[in-house]
Amino acid sequence: MLAARTRPFTSAAPTRRAVVTHSSLKLYTNPASRGKIVEWYLQEIGVDAELVNLDLKERQHKTEDFMKVNPFGKVPAMQDGSLSLFESGALLTYLADKYGKLDTPEARARASQWVLFANSTLANSVFVEQFREKSMPDVMGNLDKILAGREFIEGDAFSVSDVAVGAYLLYIPAFLPQIDLSPYPNVVAYMQRMAARPACASTVAARATQRKEEEKAAAKN
Repeated sequence: MLAARTRPFTSAAPTRRAVVTHSSLKLYTNPASRGKIVEWYLQEIGVDAELVNLDLKERQHKTEDFMKVNPFGKVPAMQDGSLSLFESGALLTYLADKYGKLDTPEARARASQWVLFANSTLANSVFVEQFREKSMPDVMGNLDKILAGREFIEGDAFSVSDVAVGAYLLYIPAFLPQIDLSPYPNVVAYMQRMAARPACASTVAARATQRKEEEKAAAKN
């Protein structure tokens, strides 16, 4: 799993040493960002990276040095040697291409379609209020059909597609607890399988749990 060799911006949750260490790989992140999605995948593929946690309240994401990594001043972003990348979907597909099993154009296309689906179609239909009522039932209903009789998004094997799609699904009950997911039993079962994976449990699922606790605390005040 991912070992967090963090710089002293903020504290990071303890994680176990990865199987493979890549000293040039740095993930710039924040506990509340989509960086948790990238952390999940890094752990799944056994790649160790340096986590650089930026304090957004202190505007560390707007410093001159970080703007060289991501000129838009947002996290997550990543450096691998001289290469700088931003956008969580791009980070996922890069890691899958370099360290995963995307060894054919077909495999790359399948991964790209699901990462793009998660970041656009799924995210917009659920998390953008103006689209939710009209788009979410159709998107979630079709996804429920796809997941009928299969364990993972692409079939019988876990892939980067599961990280991309699974993360957004797991954030639904955390950020939008009012949404009823019972009409989508295959999706719910899939979410439970993803949350049970150790790499997910320590990253995305942990963030989802933290969000729920924050909501409870806010409701008491």
